[in-house]
Amino acid sequence: MNPPIARLSAEHRASTEAALEHALAPELGEARARAESGEMAERLAQAFAEGTLTAFVHELNERVRSWEAAGVSAAAREQALVVLARWPWIRTGIGAVADMPLEVQLQHEIGQREKFAALLTVSRAVMNTLDLKTILSTIAKQIRQVITTDECTVFLYDDREKVLLPAVCDAQSYVEQMLAVRLKLGEGITGTVALTGRGEIVNDAESDPRALTVPDTPPEQSALLCVPLKSREHVLGVITLSRIGPRGFQEEDLELATLFAGQCSAAIANARLYENMKRAYDELRSTQAQLVQSAKLNALGEMAGGVAHDFNNILAAILGRTQLLMQTVADPEMRRQLSVVEQAALDGAQTVRRVQEFTRVRQDERFETLDVNRVLYGVVELTRPAWEAGAKRRGVVVNVHLDLRASQSIAGAASELREVFTNMVLNAVDAMPGGGELWVSSADDGDLVRVHVRDTGVGMDHETRARIFDPFFTTKEVKGTGLGLSVAYGIVTRHHGCIEVHSSPGNGTQFTLEFPVGSVPVELGPLVDGRAPTALRILVVDDEEAVLYVLAEMLRGTGHHVTTALGGPAAIDVLREQTFDVVFTDLGMPDVNGWDLASLVKARHSECAVVLVSGWGFQLEEDAAHSRGVDCVMAKPFSFTDVESALRGLYDSNGQRRAA
Repeated sequence: MNPPIARLSAEHRASTEAALEHALAPELGEARARAESGEMAERLAQAFAEGTLTAFVHELNERVRSWEAAGVSAAAREQALVVLARWPWIRTGIGAVADMPLEVQLQHEIGQREKFAALLTVSRAVMNTLDLKTILSTIAKQIRQVITTDECTVFLYDDREKVLLPAVCDAQSYVEQMLAVRLKLGEGITGTVALTGRGEIVNDAESDPRALTVPDTPPEQSALLCVPLKSREHVLGVITLSRIGPRGFQEEDLELATLFAGQCSAAIANARLYENMKRAYDELRSTQAQLVQSAKLNALGEMAGGVAHDFNNILAAILGRTQLLMQTVADPEMRRQLSVVEQAALDGAQTVRRVQEFTRVRQDERFETLDVNRVLYGVVELTRPAWEAGAKRRGVVVNVHLDLRASQSIAGAASELREVFTNMVLNAVDAMPGGGELWVSSADDGDLVRVHVRDTGVGMDHETRARIFDPFFTTKEVKGTGLGLSVAYGIVTRHHGCIEVHSSPGNGTQFTLEFPVGSVPVELGPLVDGRAPTALRILVVDDEEAVLYVLAEMLRGTGHHVTTALGGPAAIDVLREQTFDVVFTDLGMPDVNGWDLASLVKARHSECAVVLVSGWGFQLEEDAAHSRGVDCVMAKPFSFTDVESALRGLYDSNGQRRAA
């Protein structure tokens, strides 16, 4: 090395060590910073002298990670990298430097400096972001500038489709055409490199039999350089460089491209690991949200169950007394007044049932085999006044699009699912005050039937999405009750399905509902004649006097012999002395509850029928009740019709016990 260049090298090494020490000392301490600076400068000079730049870049990445682990800030690490990029990279292994003109040496220095600066830029991109698109775009741009190519395309291998797909393309023209390319392994020069895992230079690509012409691009003389992207001997993709015209590639270009490919492979592996972790985190967060929602509704369910039971006891006394009075009153005005009370009690019972619905505790409606498409079509017709006539009155247009492709059936309650879908359609119409598009679709997905309800409305922000299934939460101010989607959530859960919502402000909303495929066999029950049995021996048991005596009077009014017992222990005393055809018993009683009493009755007299009367009636499954000795479940509040229906199901008009 001639004296001026040697002096320049020594001066820059000293200044580089000083600058590195200055950048690292505040956080590493002076002693360690001095040692790190000396090692880096010595190793860097050695790398350029021996032509081992690739190994140095890997060492540099490890060194930067160790700085980060030691607490060196991002700003200090960035400053250290900039210092290294300023070194006058004079590589002595290219020949007799002393015999080269100074201008040639300086030009070579600039070229080496640009290459290393590009590698540092890529290293920073890999360290500072996990966004794969950003990293690949940075790599493609730097490669194209340093190796001076006309095009640089990064292909990634898609394991699912078994093809190479362009992830990024840095070029001046025909970018869209390049991004539309799909290559199988072994197809074209790029596909061959992906298959073999070895980089190639093809300086006369037009004459290579493996070459493929990109559709909608003119034939041109070109040279190709392809290097594989590998991680643990597994090919992740290919970097393909192209030069248009007679200019070819050199082995030095292949070496540098391979170096970039190593950085790119590490970036891809890290980004995919990050994506997998993010996906797992999102799934965990979604599961946690569902568990929180479930716990919240379970807590509300327990509270609502107790409230519903107490209200049903009150309503049972009111409704029963009212109907008894209506049988004895002939005055039209008095009957009209009693009808108002009766209707109020029935409305109160319906309100209690809705409270039970949003807490997902109703079990009264039996499932049947359903065609979801018929339910959806019926909902669209049912809501036509809202999305067609109502929209026209507001001077807007709502277009509804049906795409019903599901061919499999599900097991469910049609009335409940109609309520779910109707609520969603009406919500969608409300979300489009200026009109818009509404899509209702269904499709098969393996052993699931999936339903989508999507609109182009105002959308929802994150906070609203997080609360839409909460009871009593509404965005409709005066006209909203906040129970619609809570009820929908409970119904879908009872159908063993799931419901998700995707929405953002200004981008509309899409509800996705999934139901398991299924069917319900048709059961032919025994024929029941329309006449109720009379003169049965009946025991009525309840710990609420008002309910006990109103039910007893209703049964006496229909011609039966009735004995009453206030609570479970009193009923046991009566059962020791008498036998009965039917026992009507409350469920929730202290000391001896309805289940205990049913077991005792069946143990002593298996032919005696047991009717369980409870304010939790809609929460009880009849199959479970039958297994515990209960023949029939009657919910509170009850009417004369309910009582007679229960007895008709147990005995025929001649007083003969029906077969179970």
